[in-house]
Amino acid sequence: AGAGPATNPLALRHERLQGTISKYVPMSGWGFVRSHFFEGELGFKTESIMLECQNYTFKENEAVEFDVQSDERGRPHAVALKPIVGRKPSECIGQRHRGYVRRFADRWGFLNAAAFDGDLFVHRDNLLLVPEQIQDGQPPLRAGQAVEFDVALDDRGRTVAKQITTSALPRPCDWIGRRLHGYIRSFQGAWGFINSDRFAGDLFIHSDSVLPQYQGIDLTVGTMVEFDVERDHHRKGGKNRLVARQGARGPPHNPP
Repeated sequence: AGAGPATNPLALRHERLQGTISKYVPMSGWGFVRSHFFEGELGFKTESIMLECQNYTFKENEAVEFDVQSDERGRPHAVALKPIVGRKPSECIGQRHRGYVRRFADRWGFLNAAAFDGDLFVHRDNLLLVPEQIQDGQPPLRAGQAVEFDVALDDRGRTVAKQITTSALPRPCDWIGRRLHGYIRSFQGAWGFINSDRFAGDLFIHSDSVLPQYQGIDLTVGTMVEFDVERDHHRKGGKNRLVARQGARGPPHNPP
């Protein structure tokens, strides 16, 4: 305490940090955050935003929460970014939420979620794991893993995660190179987003990615489609963005 802001944000990689958006341009796939915890600005990519918040429109100077990690070149960047919602885990007791493992040691760790700010304590004894998920010598949870959990009180009156499962939906990146079915969540002009029961979150689709025989079809909300999940190689700086390609009209959509 009182040491002043860190010169290198990576010194704070084990902490959950708060700061503000200094700039965000969704179409560029990049943004920047500032914080009193470190000097200067820290970049983030759209895909590094917490999955449930990736369609959220961040505004300049908006308060956010994030982790610091090193990218493939060893440079610091912000990940698991989400807006501050002004709700503590203790205000979510009795609710079930989806979240992500921030860190996990041998028997305990911390989770974060879009539904609340800050860390939620997790203990190994509260995991619901099937035998094939248990590997000798390996921690049962890994950083960044998606989980579902109940927010509850333990026997000491602390707010903790219980009934934790790792059966949360995969992300689109888990399906790269695969052909899936889904439906149009939104579409305006030449582009929009697909949802699917095979993954959580949105997948970007451009009208140019529709197969020739389906060009010109009306991609209205709810239209069923089938598509390949691929990395975006057509856009400078977009190689880490995932997109739908080879789009086709799918079977009729029967809402549940």
